[in-house]
Amino acid sequence: MRPIPLALLALLCLTAAASPAAEPVTIAVDPLHPGPRISPDALGLSFETSLMLPDDHGVRYFRPGNRPLVALFRTLGVHSLRIGGNSVDAPGIPVPGPADVASLFEFARAAGVKVIYSVRLENGDPASAAQLAKQIHDHFADTLQSFAIGNEPGYYKDYDVYRAKWTAIRDAIVSVFPEARFCGPDQNPSPELCRRMAHDFGAPSGRLVQITVHSYPFGCAFRNPSQRDVTKLIPVDPAGAREKMLSPAAYATYEKIRQGIAEAVSGTPLSFRLTETNSFWYSGLAGASDRYASALWAADYLGWWTSHGAAGLNFHTGDRTGGAVSLPCRYSAFVSSPNGYEVRPLAYGMKLFALGSQGRVLPVAVPSSAEAQLAAYAVLADDHAILVTIINKDHGAGAAGTDVQVKLGGPSAPAKAQAIFLRAANGDIAADSSAVTLGGAPIGQDGAWNGRWTPLPPAPDPHTLTIPMPPASAAVIRLR
Repeated sequence: MRPIPLALLALLCLTAAASPAAEPVTIAVDPLHPGPRISPDALGLSFETSLMLPDDHGVRYFRPGNRPLVALFRTLGVHSLRIGGNSVDAPGIPVPGPADVASLFEFARAAGVKVIYSVRLENGDPASAAQLAKQIHDHFADTLQSFAIGNEPGYYKDYDVYRAKWTAIRDAIVSVFPEARFCGPDQNPSPELCRRMAHDFGAPSGRLVQITVHSYPFGCAFRNPSQRDVTKLIPVDPAGAREKMLSPAAYATYEKIRQGIAEAVSGTPLSFRLTETNSFWYSGLAGASDRYASALWAADYLGWWTSHGAAGLNFHTGDRTGGAVSLPCRYSAFVSSPNGYEVRPLAYGMKLFALGSQGRVLPVAVPSSAEAQLAAYAVLADDHAILVTIINKDHGAGAAGTDVQVKLGGPSAPAKAQAIFLRAANGDIAADSSAVTLGGAPIGQDGAWNGRWTPLPPAPDPHTLTIPMPPASAAVIRLR
């Protein structure tokens, strides 16, 4: 008897695990009407400015010799690095100096990313901003994406005061970096502020090229965020939070924010981006932001925003986040470990998105009866491959797998198909990173990943491919 090939065996195991009890769900993909291209730098990370500073041993986090971090950025497909957060304006945290800036940008070159660099606004010094901008202009202009000025500038209640302060810093930077580009306002969703920024600073005269906002769609991780003693913070219920992250009700929150930004940039050449985002603000929620639910959420969140016009998203991350008040980061994509970085579930969802998002957006129709359970996105790649991302959010004791039929419109049919699956042991959305795999493999502390695509057997109907989706799983299907 001939042995069963490993790839086919993996698919058979997936099919057995799914045990679908319901009728297949058919999603329709239209490859004949591709829309806008997803930006190559759509997937980004955001870190606190304070992380640029040397630690107690004089070692910088961002340094070109940090091989595990360089490898991890490249493995995940991260192409945008935003530096900012509350620490950029915190008076007790020093402004990074020339050596810190050089180390950051040398790391960025090694990792293959462009930098969104934030300078201090609150009590900021235009001369200091100009000095750092001159260094970036002379040595790292090719690695800069744009400058941001300040972070969440709600401390200026009067817009005229804010505009004057912002303009002074901008002018100082432009005086030494004439080609400088800017983004802003880097504020929590504020349609009025976005509109004013677009009107007053929109390109080319004002040098603003992108409206940027922050969003933590599920609110605060703690019930009493005004409590300044962090030992007395009371976290919200993580079980309920996990359900909230996977609920289709979240789309209404995203859409409300999107409308405000879209109205601000309408009729202008400006793009928009979420430069600081994650699940729950105040450094995330233990038991939810750091569990497998966050992987499924991130893949869906990225797919939704990029298919609705966003230039990209930068997930706030790091070992700790915050300014004057700093907490261990629960929503981190990865945290420092003895041998590099422990990769959290969130990063697996980011990587799945990176595998399925290189191309032009294709229309996808999911039956209304399945919208609470399934999300799907598709792109047409430059080599004419069709990439379909499917996220099965059904989970729990009563969840059975679902057969998903991908139906292609148009006259052509795929000759080959392969899939890569994101899964956690037993479909447990509360699982930690030790139980999560992508393509059957974990992402190592050194940034290495050996996940594999599984060839799919030919379909009887050349225009319809059936994919067994176990509970709480996601996949990218590549059709050629």
